[in-house]
Amino acid sequence: MNVPLTKIILARHGATEWNTQRRYLGHTDQPLNELGRKQAKELGSALAHFHLDAIYCSDLRRARETACEVQRAVCGAGRTQPPLIADARLRETDFGWIEGLTYEEAMARFPEEMTRWYEQIETRTPPGGKESLSDVRSRVCHFMKEVSGQDYGRILIVTHGGVINSWLAHIGKKPFWENPLRHGEWTECEGQEVRESE
Repeated sequence: MNVPLTKIILARHGATEWNTQRRYLGHTDQPLNELGRKQAKELGSALAHFHLDAIYCSDLRRARETACEVQRAVCGAGRTQPPLIADARLRETDFGWIEGLTYEEAMARFPEEMTRWYEQIETRTPPGGKESLSDVRSRVCHFMKEVSGQDYGRILIVTHGGVINSWLAHIGKKPFWENPLRHGEWTECEGQEVRESE
């Protein structure tokens, strides 16, 4: 029997060193730092008693480590272990030349490119990057459409701030720049919103 997807939990991964230093962190594959591991454990505690049919995550280490912590917490609460599936479509955008830089450092090194990017973020890539905001939204929507066709009632998606903001803006929940989630936080959406957004 096909079970309709009714709930999607979106969670932001725990913090890394670059996150705490407020540096652009896109495809650079950093692990969680001490704070991030604490946030991941707290996220696991918060979600341990949810019935999760599956956990999806970005294939980057910080998201996988966070997702594994939730999976362990679910098992520790005596529930069936949900499968954990990593998917590159849930990656943060590639920030190109400015990966590892703070906003101030990036503006000092690439003032014209940074200004143009922020003024035309829907269609322009970060300096040296490969995806615009529109490109990120497109791959996230493709993923959401695909996962909505699976036999799931509730799933968890552990991913990045840009991915979460892109999806919430797409379904009309929050403007992109109104960052709703800090590291280790989560929000729940109706699965029907996936179908309505197609």
